[in-house]
Amino acid sequence: MLDILQIAVDHRKADLPFRGTVTPVKETVFSGAHDGLGRARLLEDIFMVSAGIRKAALMHPFSEVEVLWYHELASELGLGMAVRKAGSRVLKVYVSGMEKENIIRRIPDLDESMGTREFIIAQIALANLTGEVLGYPQCCVSSFVRHLMDATDQDEGAMEALKVHPAPDPRAYFVDRFVPCRPDCPGAVKEGKRLDQELQRVAPELLPEYREVRKGHMEDVRSGAIVREKKDRDRAIEHERPVKTPSVRPK
Repeated sequence: MLDILQIAVDHRKADLPFRGTVTPVKETVFSGAHDGLGRARLLEDIFMVSAGIRKAALMHPFSEVEVLWYHELASELGLGMAVRKAGSRVLKVYVSGMEKENIIRRIPDLDESMGTREFIIAQIALANLTGEVLGYPQCCVSSFVRHLMDATDQDEGAMEALKVHPAPDPRAYFVDRFVPCRPDCPGAVKEGKRLDQELQRVAPELLPEYREVRKGHMEDVRSGAIVREKKDRDRAIEHERPVKTPSVRPK
């Protein structure tokens, strides 16, 4: 049985091979055993992947404890899982079905010790690979890459764009922490529509809840909650103290 210390020492020990899903997935995911992850993340990142609605998902855990919870759920459901560093103190958890498993295995670790230029180049490569894994619209991936190259904050730009846009579409904010290239991006809206349709087909009773969660994602961008969360995390890392769990999660 994997424990927290093992993950803290070597995050890749939490990697899992894809073994196929179990049924009934809804009862397994929402059993209450992992409520600390937040129902929104369980719905979007675990249920939708285990039900085949999404091919893969990406989560940003706040601690090794959350990585362990993801590991337990993914193991029970038979999902593939990969834990990767995206900075000296930042982990990303990818879960997937069979179609994307080989790709998530190729996702590299990176941290600031690589040097500034090398770190930015590696971030760009990671962004493109992550976009491929998660099926993000290419225009949105390219927008994120431009922000990296210009050393600007995508989330700050998205916050300002959303404040002045006359007709933002909540469907463009289809999963947590995804930021469309613009508040009415056609590619992002198309994916939001697809998720609506698939959830209606697989678990219609969850569709109203998902739509409310999606509105919450848009409001997190508009309010600057994501920007504040990142700044809190960066200050915590700078002063080597535990990161305080932000108010915008879990949902």
